[in-house]
Parts: sequence; C-alpha cells; structure tokens
Amino acid sequence: MHPLTKKTQLTIKLFVALLICAMVALAQSGRSGMRGYVAFEDLSYNDVAERKAHARIELRRPTDDKNVLTTETNEHGSYDFHSVSPGEYVLRITSPGYRVYQTEIYLPSDFICNLAVMLKKEKH
Repeated sequence: MHPLTKKTQLTIKLFVALLICAMVALAQSGRSGMRGYVAFEDLSYNDVAERKAHARIELRRPTDDKNVLTTETNEHGSYDFHSVSPGEYVLRITSPGYRVYQTEIYLPSDFICNLAVMLKKEKH
C-alpha cells in the first residue's frame, strides 16, 4: 500500500473541514431557548425543595397576550423553555407572597438565554 502524498492528505483534511462546517450550518435550527433559576430571598436552596416553593414563568411577545408560553420551576428552582422563536419577549415570574419580577428580553436565533432571578418578599 502506498502512503498518501502530502497533496492528497491536504485535500482530505480540507474535505473533512468543509464537511464539518456544513454539518454545523445544518444544525442551526433558527430557534432559541430560555432557561434559568429562581431564588427566593428568604429561602435557602434546600428550603426551596423542602417547602415545595415554586414560581410561575411566563414568556410572551410584547404585542401578543394570547400566545403565552408558561412553565413552573422544579423542586430546585430551575425552569426551561426548550424551543422558542427568536425575537422580543416579556418575561414575568410570579410566586404567591413575592413581588412580581418582569423584564423585557431579546432572544437571538440559535441562542440559549440563562437567567437567574431572586424574588423579593411582598411588603405588607
């Protein structure tokens, strides 16, 4: 068996590099994601699970109140929206006894947004 010439080796390496670039380009979905963590100012990480404290997370377009994505935090305070169209959103996080957290965000295409928020107790 003959060893490959340097020119053939270079051609193979270039072909493999182009193949990898094409696979990465095809892997881009045009979708976004949003995940995060909600903490409570008066609860430790362990207290969240023990007290079964949860928050409701809403993700909506600023001009569309009908199509709202919603989820709740799990026993560790985490949440996840797996596949979201890119664009502008209003993020709203609520939990009984805590002040509402609301902000506007922009999710670019093929981007996962990670956000940690601490909810403050309501003042009585």
